[in-house]
Amino acid sequence: MSDSESPKHPWTFARVRDLLTRRMVVRWAFLGFFVWLCVRLLQFVSWAKGEGPYVPRPEAVAGILPIGHFTSFFAWVRGGGWDTLLPAGLVIIIAAITISLLFKRALCGWICPVGTVWESAALLGRKLFGRFAPVRVPRWLDLTGRGFRYVLTAAVFSWLLLVSISEAVSFRTLPYMWVADIKIIQGFANPVMLGLIVFAFGLSIAFGPVWCRYVCPVGGFYSIFGIASVCTVKRDAETCIDCARCNRSCHALVDVQHSATVRAPECDGCMDCVRVCPVEGCLEAKAPGGITIQPWVWPLLVVGLWLAIYGGAKLTHNWNAGVPLDQFKSTINSGLLEQKTRGGL
Repeated sequence: MSDSESPKHPWTFARVRDLLTRRMVVRWAFLGFFVWLCVRLLQFVSWAKGEGPYVPRPEAVAGILPIGHFTSFFAWVRGGGWDTLLPAGLVIIIAAITISLLFKRALCGWICPVGTVWESAALLGRKLFGRFAPVRVPRWLDLTGRGFRYVLTAAVFSWLLLVSISEAVSFRTLPYMWVADIKIIQGFANPVMLGLIVFAFGLSIAFGPVWCRYVCPVGGFYSIFGIASVCTVKRDAETCIDCARCNRSCHALVDVQHSATVRAPECDGCMDCVRVCPVEGCLEAKAPGGITIQPWVWPLLVVGLWLAIYGGAKLTHNWNAGVPLDQFKSTINSGLLEQKTRGGL
């Protein structure tokens, strides 16, 4: 193509829109935000130790402490009352369940910073090794691995449900709970933890995000709600040309090509299959009433709902910690953090 024939405005609105709403772009934005929050949390610790200026404690880091907050969540569901000390954890769980019921397991597909690390490794593997990555394991082994995740999910959440309401409510008041997110962040620098992260990253390069697919019990929990999602991908069998592009594009290895409605628990609403389908109207995300959701609109709805729930929590004073600053300071200086760092995670 000559210069005179080349597009004058290659960066059209549609092209920029589609780029900014691609899943990995959105995921990396959330990961970057999470890293910034972790830095702010460590700055808060420095302030508490008298080593730096005051920085407000970021509450969104509570998302990395699922066990403690799920204990509090189940206590709330069973009548144990709202957690007024660290409410952000409950808000994050409620937001994740709400999004899963509407837009598949979208927390895992669009927001979770831990999953983003493993998916970035898988993306690196595809860039380095092309069609040789990820390595496809035998079907029986894949089914066994996925089955293990759901057995682990059932075991973990059954155990959480067995915790008495009084014990769960009292756990909220423990100073250990108030600084657990700080301990986890500091624990990432532990040599053993760094080794595990490198090992998992390498596995993800070769086999895809193995943690998300075969281990993560939180993702397994949200999968239950994702199966019942009111918005999902539908395929028109009459117009399908069986090109298999949808299957090849699916990072979750879902058999979209032979599904009338994608209800697989592994589906996280990534919209990659819809984007690559060459037949207009064949593969589309549908809302109740047959309303079509364009691939670039889906992440806007997911992120918009996430931010709306966060905003509602802020406005109703159900986001910021209710633990007084002087208690945070005394807990941080009590030796709990140093003891955990020496002992490892």
